[in-house]
Amino acid sequence: MKVAILGTENSHADAFAQLIRDDADFADITLVGAYGYDAQANQRLKDKGLVTRFADTPDAFVDEVDAVLVTARHGDHHYPYAKAYLEKGLHAFIDKPITITAQDANQLFALAERSGALVCGGSSLKFLRWLDDLIAFMQGKRILAGHVSAPISMVNDYAGFYFYAQHMVEMMFRVFGTDIRSVAAHCPDTSKNRVSAIFDYGEFDVAAHYYDGYEYTATVWTDKSWYRINTYELGDCYKQELMEFQTMVNTRTLPRSFAEMKKPGTLMRLIEQSYTTGKLVEVVWE
Repeated sequence: MKVAILGTENSHADAFAQLIRDDADFADITLVGAYGYDAQANQRLKDKGLVTRFADTPDAFVDEVDAVLVTARHGDHHYPYAKAYLEKGLHAFIDKPITITAQDANQLFALAERSGALVCGGSSLKFLRWLDDLIAFMQGKRILAGHVSAPISMVNDYAGFYFYAQHMVEMMFRVFGTDIRSVAAHCPDTSKNRVSAIFDYGEFDVAAHYYDGYEYTATVWTDKSWYRINTYELGDCYKQELMEFQTMVNTRTLPRSFAEMKKPGTLMRLIEQSYTTGKLVEVVWE
């Protein structure tokens, strides 16, 4: 499989390029080249011996590859970068956030559906190994309440809240599912790394805190006992993410439906709507 990386300013580009070069599990993947507007990032990848060819435009590899890894930091770049490849039915991994706007998400997935292109991606944190321990603990128990927390960056060049928000959303989806009735969010100052939210799951609530830190946590209280996990370490998340992409392309099978892939973006927009208006917002999936 021949691939190109689109968006070199992200450290995820380094992680994927190194896995492709060094990990035998990806021996069938050839990295043709990369596109990135950041000259320093391009030089970093070159100095590491990870990428030798850099293109001037994101669509430069459209006649050379089977698939692309879209790792640009800003979600507004994802659909424009991927569009030419999706139009040809070429498959794509798209980093978090898949898109910022609902319009871009709808256009991206509609195009992929028309052309037969497969798409996966989002946050790597859904692959955190310790989430498996929490999910195993929950089996056969009645959930009373939950809590998740994760770092956030509200002031940045990559759409503020949306730059990091998807990590916690996908952690929560992995543990508690997506059957959310409503969200009530609070952000007293958008210049501070501080957002809180309550998600109504019907039979229980999940409290969430984005904060100015580095640790990811999840806690569940059940009718039997409670369990908490926390970590600074991402483990093999990037490898699991790349493995999912490779399996998708090789088997021509989506790991999750396009409707499911749109849900993190929808919930992030509803969180923002709630903390902006100060009102509880009903969750209706787009």
